[in-house]
Amino acid sequence: MTGPNLGAGAAGRAARPVQRRGLLWAVFVTVVILTALAFFAIGRLSGAPQQISDDGPDAGFARDMQVHHAQAVEMALIIRDTSTNEEIRAVAYDIATTQQHQKGQMFAWLQGWGLSQAGKGAPMAWMGAGSGDHGQSHGASAAAAPQSQMEGMATPEQMQALRAASGTEADRLFTDLMIRHHQGGVAMATAAVNLAETARVRDFAAGLVEAQSAEILALQDLRARL
Repeated sequence: MTGPNLGAGAAGRAARPVQRRGLLWAVFVTVVILTALAFFAIGRLSGAPQQISDDGPDAGFARDMQVHHAQAVEMALIIRDTSTNEEIRAVAYDIATTQQHQKGQMFAWLQGWGLSQAGKGAPMAWMGAGSGDHGQSHGASAAAAPQSQMEGMATPEQMQALRAASGTEADRLFTDLMIRHHQGGVAMATAAVNLAETARVRDFAAGLVEAQSAEILALQDLRARL
């Protein structure tokens, strides 16, 4: 009887360190999770609205690119309703859905920063926010268009012409306007990559440069085939 009892006691003593290690590991994991949650909460609190300047590049980009995207969506919906070219219609649908979604993202940024959707400064003024070589990298593009009009935007007359056009004429006008519109968008996004203070805006803008540059090439190929 003594042997089995001693064996059971030894097994119990051997099991206790394993149990203690398991308990310590569980406590460690819990502490790590709680610490991570605490830092997340601190990060949310430290991201106070006043940390993003109302007239800085992040807010300026979010506002101006929303306006820029809004016109692209409008042009895309116009041609999608009038064109009989299935490729044009597919491109238009993709532009409308993608840019409408992106508009929502930028709208949410401004809300999260506690800033108004409309800025006090002139459009594209934020593109001159840098100093020295950092800000001069796109000074030429910022000066290429009046401060009252964002780069690549179609004029009211061009928008009316698109609404009135039909058939191949409408398809060609749409591609011409959208190529120019995307080129302006790439210039604005490139400025944001270089000037934005937050990684969120820089990463978003870099993705926009890549996507719209690819779309420009696709639109140019499509235009050549019309």
